[in-house]
Amino acid sequence: SVPTTTFVPGPGSGCAPLNLFGENGVSDEALAFVMTDLANEVKLTQHVVTASVTGDFGAYFTLPGGPISFSVGGEYRKESSDFTPDQLLQDGVILDRVAVSAQGGSFDVWEGFAELQAPVLRDVPGAHLLQFGAAIRLSDYSSVGTTTTWKVDGTYAPVRDVRLRATYSESVRAPDINELFTAQSGFAARVIDPCDVVNLGAGTDSRGPNCAALLSGLGIDAATYNPSSNPAWRGSISGLSLGNLSLQEETAKTWTAGAVFTPSFVPRLMVSFDWYDIKLQNAISSPSAQEIIDLCVDQPSLNNPFCNNVSRNAATGFLNGFLVAPANVSRFRSSGADVAVNYSFEPTADMGLFNLHFAGGYLDKLSFIATPGAAQTVEREEVFAPKWSGNFDLTWTKGNLTANYGISYFSKTRRFSAAEILANPDIADSKYFYIREKWEHDIRLAVDAYDDRVTFYGGVNNLFDRRPVLDEFNYPVSFRGRFVYFGIKASLSGV
Repeated sequence: SVPTTTFVPGPGSGCAPLNLFGENGVSDEALAFVMTDLANEVKLTQHVVTASVTGDFGAYFTLPGGPISFSVGGEYRKESSDFTPDQLLQDGVILDRVAVSAQGGSFDVWEGFAELQAPVLRDVPGAHLLQFGAAIRLSDYSSVGTTTTWKVDGTYAPVRDVRLRATYSESVRAPDINELFTAQSGFAARVIDPCDVVNLGAGTDSRGPNCAALLSGLGIDAATYNPSSNPAWRGSISGLSLGNLSLQEETAKTWTAGAVFTPSFVPRLMVSFDWYDIKLQNAISSPSAQEIIDLCVDQPSLNNPFCNNVSRNAATGFLNGFLVAPANVSRFRSSGADVAVNYSFEPTADMGLFNLHFAGGYLDKLSFIATPGAAQTVEREEVFAPKWSGNFDLTWTKGNLTANYGISYFSKTRRFSAAEILANPDIADSKYFYIREKWEHDIRLAVDAYDDRVTFYGGVNNLFDRRPVLDEFNYPVSFRGRFVYFGIKASLSGV
């Protein structure tokens, strides 16, 4: 047992027993004894100074499509954070008795940017519009150093009804204030020991030899190491989390190509289609406690940064600690298509205006490596990344009345990753490998009054009361089920 650190037991301690069983078993006195209000002070500050100049070179020269336009400028930003935890947190009497220290930090960045748009041709046979653009942004961060973001793009409309477009770019994201300066804090996590004999086959080919070497170094026989059957193993351990001052920027290269159709023979119709391809390198990721523990032994050798963040009891070999922090370890690749359709029409002057809108997506490829050594996912149907998705809205407006009917959909998704099923084909009956598709219907009605200064509105989300699947709290729909709401929005301008 762990000795108490919050009071001295015995008469006069104020202890009120806490009964967790049955209804109404928890007294107010017991709650007051075990609970407390924490007062943490958090301050985030951002200062921004921006200056820019826009114009064109029309006074000096023009292209057949018009003058080249430009924009140049600079920006300075400074971000800072200060976190002062409650004294109880600083004293380490809660959160598994891990002290939480005060933390703060800041970084600033100087930036310069420039952008050009060159209309090469306009309103000539074979080219209603042909233009090219380019942009660049140079940044100097006090945290990660110098970075460069750039893009080039082009637009070609052979006729007024059809417009083709393409973009190629390289962008960066520097670590934010929280990723850099989050204060150390403690928490507990339930974990599975990958070196347990029953789990050796669920990892990489390196897991077995690495576990054997790790345990033998503690004088433990890996062949009989089975904490899951040992009553002394609780399965829950305490660890730490904090920011990482050594983080570097993420870098993404993206290209897109698409078209926009606005046919003159169908007024108010717009159809767009775009194909995208994204490669993200050096992405910032915060592995979970379980991922860090698994990755320690799933690498080619034990000489890796993950093992430095995991500790074991020297006598039993049981896991007894971990450190979670963000790191530049992820890689991501995705490609697919986005389509949008918008069409409005008014059958007669008395029937009001109808507007149809559809936005959909197709996921062609998803390749994600969470951390070095982690299993690569190359699937189109991972959880939260369905192959097909779409949102449809029908809006009717007449006078001061607006009504909307919406449908949200995405296709079925995997319940288990391909790697999990490969490691354990009997993880579940095959009919449970996928989570059903999402279908959600919403309606909304709004009335404007008092010269449009007041709006009365109400509606129903999840009209047919769809519920999450049994083993998910909020997927593929919200746990709330059918949700009815109403409200009033008022504008005070002119009052």
